[in-house]
Amino acid sequence: MSVEQRGRPRSEKSRVAVLEATAGLMVDCGYEDLTIEGIAAAAGVGKQTIYRWWGSKAGVVVEALAEGYLQMPLTAPADSGDLRGDLRGWLLELKGEIEAPEVSRLVQAIMSALTSAGETSSAIHESLIQPIMDGLDARFGAHDRAHPGQLTAPPQFLAETVGASLLLHVMFARPLTVEWIDQLLDLVVPGSP
Repeated sequence: MSVEQRGRPRSEKSRVAVLEATAGLMVDCGYEDLTIEGIAAAAGVGKQTIYRWWGSKAGVVVEALAEGYLQMPLTAPADSGDLRGDLRGWLLELKGEIEAPEVSRLVQAIMSALTSAGETSSAIHESLIQPIMDGLDARFGAHDRAHPGQLTAPPQFLAETVGASLLLHVMFARPLTVEWIDQLLDLVVPGSP
């Protein structure tokens, strides 16, 4: 993991304890209630150790994600048989989760990590982004098989359009408005019930 270190070299045992504690606390209390003090207490290290090695709770969470200690509960849209309704419900759910100020800071930290060309970027893409893209691709593919000729472009292209549009909005901290969601759906699933 290529994280810029300050001060003394990391103790691998302490590093792993911090990442495991972060993952456990994220599951128990979520990002908003996560604190450096709580992570330090759960890991059995001083909070100054965390600040020296990561600098912020977002940095710790990004590394916990990249190294597989933490799995984000982001899933692709469900399949009720109504592609547009499923996508709309999924995007509205993401909108609600992303709009919390604390979560917004975490998302910005993840987006920042994704813009690097290093191991962290690849690991986050593999563990967080690729499963969503695979799920979107599968969802569009299932719709295309059930309703041949209804989609205006290949399923993978439509999945990439939704995923890329969503990532760009999040990356540039633009709000996911209901109007934007409906416009995106009009583009990728026009005329669908």
